Amino acid sequence: MKMKCPKCGFEDEGNFCSNCGAPLPQTDSPANLTPPSDASWLDKCPVCKAGKLSPATEKKLLGLVTTENIVCENCNAVFTETGERYKLANVRDVTNEIWREYGNQALTEREWKNIAYGGMSDAKQREADMEYWTSQIREGNIIPRIGGESQIILKKNEEMVFAVPNISLREPRAVRRIAGGYGGPSFRVTKGVYFRVGAVGAQSESHEELRDIDQGALTLTNKRIVFSGAKRAVNIDLRKIVSVEPYSNGIALRRSDRQKTQYFTGIDQAELNIGIKGRAYSEPFSGLILMSMIEGLIKRME
Repeated sequence: MKMKCPKCGFEDEGNFCSNCGAPLPQTDSPANLTPPSDASWLDKCPVCKAGKLSPATEKKLLGLVTTENIVCENCNAVFTETGERYKLANVRDVTNEIWREYGNQALTEREWKNIAYGGMSDAKQREADMEYWTSQIREGNIIPRIGGESQIILKKNEEMVFAVPNISLREPRAVRRIAGGYGGPSFRVTKGVYFRVGAVGAQSESHEELRDIDQGALTLTNKRIVFSGAKRAVNIDLRKIVSVEPYSNGIALRRSDRQKTQYFTGIDQAELNIGIKGRAYSEPFSGLILMSMIEGLIKRME
C-alpha cells in the first residue's frame, strides 16, 4: 500500500520515501507486539509470558535481613529492584531465550512490558532498527539526505545527497629513516678507552604514514563523491570505487584509476535524525553509514 510522504508529498511504499528519504507513515504494529496502554508490567511475565508477577518477601541470615523481589507465579522467575529499574536475577530454566538475552540486566517497567508482549529492550530495539535502516540504504531503497550547501556544480541529472564541511583528506606517504650501526670487535687501549675495529654503517628503512593533505568539503551526489579543498580537488566516479573501508569518523576509498588509498575523516561532525515506525533516534554520521549510501547509490545506477 502506497503512503504519501509527509515531507515531499511523493507516494511510495515501505518505511522510507525513495524520493527524499523521510520516514513514511506506518500502519499499527500487530496486536501481540503492542502492550495494552493500561496494562501493568506485572500482568504478564516477560520470561514465560504466561504467569503474573507478584511481590515476594525473602528473609536471609536467620530473618535479620529482608529482601523484596518480584516473582512469577508460573515459572518462578525473580526480578530484583535496582533504583528505578528491575533486574532479571534468576530463572529456573537457564536455556530460556529471555534469560540468554536479558539475564542480569536492569530494565525499566516499560521495557519489561514490551518484552512480555513480544517486543525488545530499548537497546535491542535500537540495534535492530539501525541494522534494518542501514540494510535498506545498502539496497538502494532509501537514501537519506543530509543538510548542507553544495560546493560543486551539479551535472545534468545529478542530485546532491549531502555536503559536509571541514573534512580532512589524508593519503599514505613513504617515510625514510636512516639508522646508524657498528660492526666489529673492540679492545681496551687504556682505562676507560676502547678502540673499535670495524666501520660505522647506515641502514635505510622505509615505511608509510598517513599525512594530512588538505581540508575542505566532501560532497556526495547520486553519481560521484567530490572533495573540494584549498589545495586539492578530488572527483571520484562512484562506478570506479573498488572498495570502501569504514571508520567511526571517516572512510578509506580505493579506486580503479588510482593505486593509493585515500582517506576522508571528520564526517562524524554531522548528526542524523532517524525515524523508524514512530521511534526517533539521533545518530552521528559515520563511515559505515556513508559506505552503505555509496553501495545503495551504485546499485541504483546498475
